Amino acid sequence: MDVKETAALFTGLCGGENNILSVQNCMTRVRLTVADPSAVNADELKKQEDVLGVIAEGESVQIVVGPGKSAKIAEAMHAQVSRIAPAENEADRRKAAADARNSTPFKLFLKRIAGIFIPLIPAFMGCGLLLAACQFCGIYVPGFRASAAGRILGTVSSSIFEIMPVIIGYNAARDFGGSPAIGAVLAYVLGASSLNGIKLLGTVYAAGRGGIISVLAAAILGALFEKKVRAVMPDALDTCFSPLIVIFVMTFASMTILQPVCGFVSDAVGSAVTYIIYNTPALAGLASLFYLPLVATGMHHGMLAVNTQLIADLGMTYLLPVTCMAGAGQVGPSLYVMLKTRSSRLKKICRNALPAGILGIGEPLMWGVTIPLGRPFIASCIGGGIGGSAIAVMKVAALIPGLSGIQLSLVTNAPFKYLLGILISYAAGFAACLVLGFDDSHFE
Repeated sequence: MDVKETAALFTGLCGGENNILSVQNCMTRVRLTVADPSAVNADELKKQEDVLGVIAEGESVQIVVGPGKSAKIAEAMHAQVSRIAPAENEADRRKAAADARNSTPFKLFLKRIAGIFIPLIPAFMGCGLLLAACQFCGIYVPGFRASAAGRILGTVSSSIFEIMPVIIGYNAARDFGGSPAIGAVLAYVLGASSLNGIKLLGTVYAAGRGGIISVLAAAILGALFEKKVRAVMPDALDTCFSPLIVIFVMTFASMTILQPVCGFVSDAVGSAVTYIIYNTPALAGLASLFYLPLVATGMHHGMLAVNTQLIADLGMTYLLPVTCMAGAGQVGPSLYVMLKTRSSRLKKICRNALPAGILGIGEPLMWGVTIPLGRPFIASCIGGGIGGSAIAVMKVAALIPGLSGIQLSLVTNAPFKYLLGILISYAAGFAACLVLGFDDSHFE
């Protein structure tokens, strides 16, 4: 079927045009809000050729179709139901109600933190791959680093890491309701080397101490403080004096309180990860063992900030390659399922979802194969844990945050060891699924 036919089929199985209140999509899913959940034929949806999984929770229906397809199908469905525009306000109301039911303050906070970092991912990827190319040329091409091309590419590849605190300060202030430019100013001050050695209230200032954690704290608290100031400031004075007060107060609060406290936290995180990697690396696999459940519950969003902080402290993150093994752990069990299942539909789901899983996009496998089958999800966690421990033992580290899958190997300190860790995760997950087995009777 073409996209329009698929969209029409999905619309019909979701109760028809008049039952669909809104249509959206993310990277792998078509997200619907429906008026009558009982009119949705979830079982029949799961049987369709392009469907990898269905998540139906009340008025929210998510159809997992994989990367690329989700946007095209959602666009076609939206065109089919666009004439019911009067229901948009009702859809917004229902979506807000569903979000309120299914979200906790902690989850919402983590999502907001992730939203601060996600816009940086394209720059991380572009600069990170350039950095890998520069390092390769620096080793194998004599005189490359001193050449004009080497100097230009070196500057470009490191640029995102130089300006990253300012961008994060800008995004954090914006997302928490403050003036983005004030967040950027506070971030710049916290990294200003010209202030090194200054003593304030017995505290010696050290540029960059606390790294990203300090920037986040200063920008977020600055945004909250700014809203309080503007709430009481007369309109005639607001434009000039509110920014003045916020910048003045938050600069000194950041330098004397936030930076020392966040510096302690940052040092503790970096020391803990380094200690585990160099002294008890096998325990690092626990991060992968429990990472998939975090992804399933949406509580993994804060890891991007942690990895960014580790790169700021150590120049690389040992944690990211470890947790990436959780996604790799799903590939082995899904491959075993594809080879052993008698369900042609389940075989097709596996075939369609495995390429995305190999590239680090785990949702199609998670919601289409491992979670619906149960025991393969446990096998995935086991495979990820064993692979994560192997990665830690080999001391593999990533040079940038935000990537996963086999392509992360290009920006690690040991590409071949990283790929070996992925193969170990595949094999361990496959073996675990072989032992645990699975019941696919509900896929018939």
